Amino acid sequence: MIVVGSGSFIFKQLWRDSVRRSPLGADATGSALRNLRYKDDWPPFLLLTELYTQTLLTMTDDEFFSSTPRTGSTAARNPFIIGEVVLFSQRLLNIAFYLYWNEDANSIQSSTIPGLPISLELVRERFTKCLQAIHARDSRRPFTPPNHWLMMDQLDVRSFVEAAIIEEQQLDDDNDVSQKLSKRELAYISPRLGILNNIPFAIPFESRVSILRSFIRNDQSKQNASEFWNRHPSQKVIIRRNRVAEDGFDRLNDLGAAWKGRLAITFIDQFGQEEAGIDGGGVFKEFLTSLSREVFDTNRGLWLATQQQELYPNSHSYAKEPHQLNWYRFIGRVLGKALYEGILVDVSFAGFFLAKWLGKQSFLDDLASLDPELYQGLIFLKNYAGNPEDLSLDFSINEEGKCIVCVFQRYRDHVLVDLGTTRTVELKPGGSSIPVTKDNRLEYIYLVSYYRLTGQIKKQCDAFFEGLSEIIDPKWLRMFNQQELRILVGGAEEPIDVDDWQANSVYGGLFDENHPTVNMFWNVVKSLDSQRRGQLLRFVTSCSRPPLLGFKELNPKFAIRDAGVDTSRLPTASTCIPLYSDEETMRKKLMHAINSGAGFDLS
Repeated sequence: MIVVGSGSFIFKQLWRDSVRRSPLGADATGSALRNLRYKDDWPPFLLLTELYTQTLLTMTDDEFFSSTPRTGSTAARNPFIIGEVVLFSQRLLNIAFYLYWNEDANSIQSSTIPGLPISLELVRERFTKCLQAIHARDSRRPFTPPNHWLMMDQLDVRSFVEAAIIEEQQLDDDNDVSQKLSKRELAYISPRLGILNNIPFAIPFESRVSILRSFIRNDQSKQNASEFWNRHPSQKVIIRRNRVAEDGFDRLNDLGAAWKGRLAITFIDQFGQEEAGIDGGGVFKEFLTSLSREVFDTNRGLWLATQQQELYPNSHSYAKEPHQLNWYRFIGRVLGKALYEGILVDVSFAGFFLAKWLGKQSFLDDLASLDPELYQGLIFLKNYAGNPEDLSLDFSINEEGKCIVCVFQRYRDHVLVDLGTTRTVELKPGGSSIPVTKDNRLEYIYLVSYYRLTGQIKKQCDAFFEGLSEIIDPKWLRMFNQQELRILVGGAEEPIDVDDWQANSVYGGLFDENHPTVNMFWNVVKSLDSQRRGQLLRFVTSCSRPPLLGFKELNPKFAIRDAGVDTSRLPTASTCIPLYSDEETMRKKLMHAINSGAGFDLS
């Protein structure tokens, strides 16, 4: 049952008369949770949590932040003012964090709250669900104060990170079991992994990135990757420069566990000759960049882009054919390899697609980026003050998701011709015979949103995630939300710290950090504007954004070596630089190389 606006008074009454005055969740000590003196405070707290969680399911972001109802609307705005949401979420977080951190598996299952036969486990589950819904809003449009979600006073972050790594290592001894564990089961086994998989926002993002890199290093060590594969490339792969995607698919897709090893790439140029360049990691990065550019090209038919140019799988029936699903698996492996190696990829995915990496469901607000027309139509229906039956809608939708609720014309689009076939999908059994009414319109809105955001692309998403999961353990990804995953994949839009870049670079051949040519190079870099710096960084590392934790995390290290005395040559993507005589020549040659878009054999 979804609660709607007519009951907004009960929210204010529960909050102001009971929950706000209660010691429950007032601090993170948990001292009040089992105190019989406060047994009467639990029912209103639990009821308010359940009501608000359900209300958030169909509340748009505009309604969440609105202080007044829409004109003529019967739908509810947020029953809380934003300040009350902040205070309420803090109480929920204090209790949930305590129950993850301090309660063992037996206690959390067997103990009940005072006065009610409700387990602390159920309380933790319900509070976590509400917290996640509120945090999702804050992630999209921040409204909480800085560090609101961090439980820094309750733990030492460094010891937390170290203990989480140990728990992961112990759990990883049975890899088949660990990958299948639910978030609830992880909470039983490990309080730290329980926090990281259920309320990860309680831990700083940078700390969780460090934990992820440690998990991956542990995985590499377990497979002897760091020792054996660094000395002996596991796979030598020949890639034709003009057929990067096809050759990559044919020669890499069935590697299995070897994906986690070192892949030594050799490019063949347009003349059939091997390009110069020893793959110490840089050539593989260039391959990954070229591959990504091709496979994420929306003209290939596998991906579509929102108005914000964020990608998601094509919903057309063509994309569901077995061969195309194999491509989605391959692309999942490619992204998994990039995450595994800490390589940033210049691609941005839609939030509702990233949510599926985390096992999360998408809701009405996500539809705004995918299908603005349909979103506006559903908002019109939700707020419609008249009789919805006048709109002549039923619980069906056409296959390609044409707008079935038109805000302005108010007509039905019954069918879509797709290669000569009319396809109509029922949103529920017998849906074409079930009219949309005032009582069931929220269910209709939910089902339409689910169909467009999930149902149409389920096979494609499942195939992609199958490939991704072969390399990246799903529970590692659950330490992050959609916005953080976007940063993990493509980096953050932050200024490039040239001093940090320079301090974490290595040199070869005649060069060292004090060589005149090296000094000229860094002087030129420091003189570039932010756009040019980004272009240079993309040229040499495959991504215009800096590494998440600074250039010390760049793998392989940024390296500069001499390319001889022929100053007519250009720098290469592997950062081989001729011994130029002055900075102006260095600048012109560097800009020419960057703008050419060529590869390791540029010079």
